[in-house]
Amino acid sequence: MNRTIAIDHGNRLMKTVEHVFSASYMESNHLLTIGGNDVLKHEGKVYILDDQSLPVLNDKTVDDRYFILTLFAVGKELVKDAEMVRKLTPNDHINVELLIGLPLQHFETFRRKFESYFSDRKSVIKFELNNKQYAIKITKATAYPQAFSAAITAYDTLKDSNVVNIVDIGGFTVDCLQLTKFKLTNMALCTSLYWGVNTLFESINDTMRGDGGHNISNYVIEEILKKDPTALLEYSQKRIDRVTSAAIAHSRRMLAEIAQKGFDLTEDKTVFMGGGAILLKDYILEIGKVQKPIFIDDVHANAKGYELLHDMQSGNGGKTKQPNGA
Repeated sequence: MNRTIAIDHGNRLMKTVEHVFSASYMESNHLLTIGGNDVLKHEGKVYILDDQSLPVLNDKTVDDRYFILTLFAVGKELVKDAEMVRKLTPNDHINVELLIGLPLQHFETFRRKFESYFSDRKSVIKFELNNKQYAIKITKATAYPQAFSAAITAYDTLKDSNVVNIVDIGGFTVDCLQLTKFKLTNMALCTSLYWGVNTLFESINDTMRGDGGHNISNYVIEEILKKDPTALLEYSQKRIDRVTSAAIAHSRRMLAEIAQKGFDLTEDKTVFMGGGAILLKDYILEIGKVQKPIFIDDVHANAKGYELLHDMQSGNGGKTKQPNGA
């Protein structure tokens, strides 16, 4: 059995074409069964997904963190192949080709290293996810540039634009680049800013503690930012105002720094993407500094873009015409 699986390895979230989960886990010898946490067993160790904020890793190969998270992602994707997996004998395994990505400004530096981080594992990898047994062998890993890959999913909308700013808002960083006729022509306009939504969460809780209050969980902050009706009814207006005013201030400073880096947010189309863009969409629009905003409201866009680029390079066509410079 052969499977190709696209995974967007974020600092805050892991995304496949169909799944999204926190890029954080704890190792425990005591199996936690309360709360329905995803539980992975590999080589005698137990890993449980959680929602902690972990340090940013530009080089994702320095330890096994992203290998373990990849096993979670692969297991989640193989659930839909459950019937086929069930028929495998104990000596069988699934050949997995991984489609992965890196921010464009780190792409050339870490691309080969990140690919080898997975493809150099030549032996069969056995693990258990949520009481289901898997045996896989990573046959190949191919890296693609994040943000550009997500933009591919909106190619039909953007292909006739002269200049497009791409702004990918993640957990810790905001990756920015500019495309001219869908080509990357100016590497000077390819940068990473530390205005991701985790910095917003931290600033909110710094303020809360400074006022003698308690930390607000990231989950609650997200629900307030998304204007979830339940959250808006459950929490005080003071808490809601604190979160929303911080989001506006954060978005305003982020946009000001993007403009300072040379991106024209007034005349050129600006495409916002990533989980952070979904959370901050209303606040970016409220500020009114971006005159031609386009939002890709799909947190899976990078992973889907990896699949499209893979299909193009493999000669399998795809729903999107290959742009020049892809």
